[in-house]
Amino acid sequence: MFFLHIIKVNWAGFDKLEGEGGAIRQVLLLGYRSGFQVWDVEDANNVRDLVSRHDGPVSFMQMLPKPIASKRLQDKFADSRPLLVVCADGSHSVGSNIQNGLATPCNGSIPNYNDSVNGSILPTAVQFYSLRSQSYVHVLKFRSVVYSVRCSSRVVAISQAAQVYFLMYIF
Repeated sequence: MFFLHIIKVNWAGFDKLEGEGGAIRQVLLLGYRSGFQVWDVEDANNVRDLVSRHDGPVSFMQMLPKPIASKRLQDKFADSRPLLVVCADGSHSVGSNIQNGLATPCNGSIPNYNDSVNGSILPTAVQFYSLRSQSYVHVLKFRSVVYSVRCSSRVVAISQAAQVYFLMYIF
């Protein structure tokens, strides 16, 4: 007997996963009401699931590129890379499950952070997920909605309605 289970995808996108030795793989990122998945789609004959989490709604994601080396700053997440930024509903974030990291509260301007519009998820948490350890290593919680996150090898930019946060890539 064959069962088909249909899951609504909230967000989907392709990105590049920077691995050991400079290897770059094409990945498919999928966000669901119940979690997220990362698929290695580099080789059409060998598509495989790298991560499958079911711990709350996810609105969007992005792989973090490797940071540019700095003589002044130490990369405290070097042993956790590659990292994935996961934007999620703050009421379901994994703050109590963080390993080797700290939840960092940030004060936005809108006090209602568990709202939804038309059943859509309004992300108020930015979670950093280690593909190496298969765990969350850092969480930023906001009081207002996170509209987008963009990452470069130097900066993580988090956009909200009234402000943009710029984080040095090495937290």
